[in-house]
Amino acid sequence: MKKIINTIALSLAVVALMAQQGDHQHKLRISSFGSSIGFAAVVVSNTSSDFKSLMENVEDPELFYGLEKYTESKYNYGAGGNANLLFNIGLTPYSNKKGEYRNDREFRITMGFSFGARRTFSYINRNTYQFDTYQSTAGNILYADSTIFTRMTYVESYYGIGMGVSYLFKTAPERRFHFYTGGGLDYGLALRSFVNVKNYTESSLYYYTEGNKPEFDEPEFQWMKKDDDKGTTTTTQTNMKSNGMFLRPYIPLGVNFRISNRTQSFFKQVYLFTEINPGIEFQIVPNEETYINPYFGVAMLGFTYRW
Repeated sequence: MKKIINTIALSLAVVALMAQQGDHQHKLRISSFGSSIGFAAVVVSNTSSDFKSLMENVEDPELFYGLEKYTESKYNYGAGGNANLLFNIGLTPYSNKKGEYRNDREFRITMGFSFGARRTFSYINRNTYQFDTYQSTAGNILYADSTIFTRMTYVESYYGIGMGVSYLFKTAPERRFHFYTGGGLDYGLALRSFVNVKNYTESSLYYYTEGNKPEFDEPEFQWMKKDDDKGTTTTTQTNMKSNGMFLRPYIPLGVNFRISNRTQSFFKQVYLFTEINPGIEFQIVPNEETYINPYFGVAMLGFTYRW
């Protein structure tokens, strides 16, 4: 971990030194600093073979055993995501042809932190037991049954650091509103990869007359498939044997808004921005295969100071 952070810091220092030294030819000028918070939505693979691979790659595989008693399994969640806190340094390139810095171009370096989830699997079991039988004075029989509903959920989770580079093309940056696009590449490293194991159990008692026993797929029993205060939830964690990595090529699409147009105002140099990053994620899991996931990142709110 320390070695990785030192490498990132050294890389940024070298870029900064190159940007400031020598004449203008083939050089970069540090021109902005910014930060943003956001999230990403990821489409992930959730098949039975993926579940088996995950089970074989955790430190406590016994948490995955005993699933043969469950009557239903769901592998089709297909959705993951993460939250991000990012910091950006912008560098403006010099054009020999124009003899000036290209303010409508930017080389951007990004570092940050993220946490999130990828593959999710769920197993469900429902057992019914006859609890009691009642007979009215009129001779009618009323049955009381007890049902125990159990769900085991496994969520692959992580938190980590990342860095990336992108090259941006801007539309008229002197305007208060301007847009940009380009191309980028991010690399992420999970500092910890683990699986959250959630056990939800709920019991209920229901009554019916002879010949009128309900089916559990009827609407009045759908509440039994939800998490609420009627049941008990226990959560445990098991670490994965090795931490995963992420490689993401993407297309940045964003808009900048300058806060103030007043010449003497500090906020004339401060911009708010939002950005979306459609792309592809290569999720590299040691001891498993590399997963290719459609990825859609969003810098929900960010600011940039330019000089």
